[in-house]
Amino acid sequence: MSVGVLFTQGQVTGEPRTTLAEILEQAEAADRLGFSAALTTEHKDSDEYFGAPLHLAFAIAARTQRVRVGTAIAIAPLYAPAVLAQDAAILDQLSGGRAWLGLGAGYMPVDYTAAGVPWEDRAQRFDETVRIVRAAHTQERFSFDDQLHHFEDLAVLPRPLQPEGVPLHLAAWTPGGLRRAGRLGDGWITNALMSLDTMTTMAADYRAAAEAAGRRPHVTSIRFCWPYTSREEALELFGDTALAMARTLFDYGAVTDLPGVTSADQITLEEFVRDRFVFGTPEECVETIGRFRDQAGVDDFLMIFRYPTGPDHRSVLRAMELFGTEVLPALDRPAVPA
Repeated sequence: MSVGVLFTQGQVTGEPRTTLAEILEQAEAADRLGFSAALTTEHKDSDEYFGAPLHLAFAIAARTQRVRVGTAIAIAPLYAPAVLAQDAAILDQLSGGRAWLGLGAGYMPVDYTAAGVPWEDRAQRFDETVRIVRAAHTQERFSFDDQLHHFEDLAVLPRPLQPEGVPLHLAAWTPGGLRRAGRLGDGWITNALMSLDTMTTMAADYRAAAEAAGRRPHVTSIRFCWPYTSREEALELFGDTALAMARTLFDYGAVTDLPGVTSADQITLEEFVRDRFVFGTPEECVETIGRFRDQAGVDDFLMIFRYPTGPDHRSVLRAMELFGTEVLPALDRPAVPA
């Protein structure tokens, strides 16, 4: 099992140049501490996120030596497929074969409006984009003909350093999206706030689709994360910002498995710590990760330590240090029999 870091910050975090520099410092820390990845995400019309995830991934690649670099996720239908394939191939070459693409269809129409892309055909556009990127990365020249895209004898140069192309992991939380992830992807990415039970059910559906398509399933779980030695300090640093982010994502429509909850102000931190966050002492974090691994079959994790409104940069670095020195080594040790 591996654990990476996902950066979810934007202009609301602070002065953009400063915030971007802090992301790069956190990426360097992830590289040093033994995390497996340092990935970026996007929304196109939001001050809570930066809208150019591949550009930021290039900067992270230049500042790191070991971690996977790329996206979790980029909103694939917003990109010209051949351009996305070429940018990802260059990232792979630049990073020495460390590129990793998490792709999704997105769930906010405003992202499509900002990019000038129709919302209505997003599923077909996503499907074709993934297939085009795969073909561009694995064939010297290729042709493509479907509903939205038509190419004759196209080459993307250079091709990626990784012989099988840049890995393509697909985000989904609908039945059709899970089937697409199984059919086309190298793995499935959960959303950040689905419960363990929801993830377990969706993981089973995804695995069935992957196995039917002859693909080896792989589940990557995105989780909000905060390890601590002082619960009081952790609640002060992490609690309010994480709860505010959870409520914002509920309002965005990204949290759909809270029976009886009809408004964001009904969401409690206790509910999310119990079943959705990785939050606690290092030992408690190891136990929580183990539950997701054993029940839902999670293969690896992407941890979010910082949200658009906090915690502050230095506190995040301390939390990453604690996780890297006390949680990651424990995950590598064999389980002790009961």
